[in-house]
Amino acid sequence: MRITQSMLNQQMLYDLENNTQRLSQLQNQVATGKRINSPADDPIGVGFVMRYNSDIAYYQQYQSNANAAQGFLNYTDTVMNQAIQVMQRARDLAVQGASDTMAPSDREALASEVDQLYQQLVTIGNSQYNGQHIFNGQQTDIAPYPTTGAENATTDTGSILYNVGDGIELDVNTPGSQFFGDAVAATDAGKGASDNAFDLLLSLSTALKNNDGQTVSQLLGQFDSRLDQMTAAQANVGARLDRVQFEQNRLSDLVNNFQSLLAGVQDADIAQTITDLTTAQTVQQASLAVGARIIVPTLVDFLK
Repeated sequence: MRITQSMLNQQMLYDLENNTQRLSQLQNQVATGKRINSPADDPIGVGFVMRYNSDIAYYQQYQSNANAAQGFLNYTDTVMNQAIQVMQRARDLAVQGASDTMAPSDREALASEVDQLYQQLVTIGNSQYNGQHIFNGQQTDIAPYPTTGAENATTDTGSILYNVGDGIELDVNTPGSQFFGDAVAATDAGKGASDNAFDLLLSLSTALKNNDGQTVSQLLGQFDSRLDQMTAAQANVGARLDRVQFEQNRLSDLVNNFQSLLAGVQDADIAQTITDLTTAQTVQQASLAVGARIIVPTLVDFLK
């Protein structure tokens, strides 16, 4: 077969183009740190990259949900602790008020503090996390407890669920009735017939104002009952926090596993890639030098 100058030129241009593409591909890999930057780099590998990226996004959403659930539960735990402190302070005042040595004026002073504790407990009962009332079930846009008559309020018992894993829904809220006690009928309020937290404070205040040390003493057992239930509700929140932590650890392991698999398919071996890039640059320079000799010749060059 006769080799013409045109054929030499075309072959040289073809080789130069291939070398340039290879050089560009290697430069891109070094710049991005990834072996696969487009489907053409590895059509089969791209399928794995897409699958692993999808799995990572899938479990990262669960991680986001778990983090949100943890935040809600942490806030609830803090608020519950504040409420328990209020009730413990009220019980301490009840112990003082039950003493036979207390004068009517002393009990009146204690009653004033109990009234302030009542208002503080209402504030705590209406606590919000990210704009959601935490003690009113699914009716998070409604404050569950009025400033007066909080003992008569009935809270919603619906559950707020967070999807924190495959088939795993976690209930993060605690109904106010479970923590502060069931609502008391208006006709029974302040008579010491209930262990509702708000009603206990109202009953204590009334007994102190009436200088009724015996009734104050009788309320101590109900304070203990309510504190036990409040502490149990807080412990339940703590148990759910532990569950969220375990799930967060599991999700973190899953995400790390898929990220490792993705890196194994997608990431470039930088040391090897730089070596290949250096070789490709050398080949490209040699190709250009040879091409200059093949393409340039003219009649003048032959006459020389």
